[in-house]
Amino acid sequence: MTYEFGGAYPGQRVRLTFDEREFADPGYVLVFAFYEGQLLLTRHQRRGWEVPGGTREAHEWPIQTAVREVFEETGAELAAIEPIGQYAIELEGTPPFVKTIYVARIARMHAIPIGFETEEARLFATPPTPEEVRDGEGFSPILQDDVYPLALERVLAHRFAQMSK
Repeated sequence: MTYEFGGAYPGQRVRLTFDEREFADPGYVLVFAFYEGQLLLTRHQRRGWEVPGGTREAHEWPIQTAVREVFEETGAELAAIEPIGQYAIELEGTPPFVKTIYVARIARMHAIPIGFETEEARLFATPPTPEEVRDGEGFSPILQDDVYPLALERVLAHRFAQMSK
């Protein structure tokens, strides 16, 4: 299934799919990571609470980017990971910003590595609702379009989200 809607910022259009046959080569990743059934979020210095993710480096496969970004932003070491969706953000006059969405299971938690842009990582027994993210202070604008609620619905049905020790 494919969805199209406005982005978090003015003028953006987002196309979200959960059909891997429609995936393109991404430049970015977003990772819904779970530890003992709890969702891991990170607090960015400027944007606030968000799902870990970031930019793919030239030498990386997208899955390597996902593992690296989760560790750099939260200190979490992943045990398992798989793609569940992908979205492209389009803004007139610029190439699409393509981001693959992953769901992951965390093996171990470590301290956040020093020198990165995140201030804190926190496990949420109950993920913030889309309404809390849109209306609450402290959440990243990146989470305030329809990607978060549509992906969260898929993610919460995944076995990684339901695992506990």
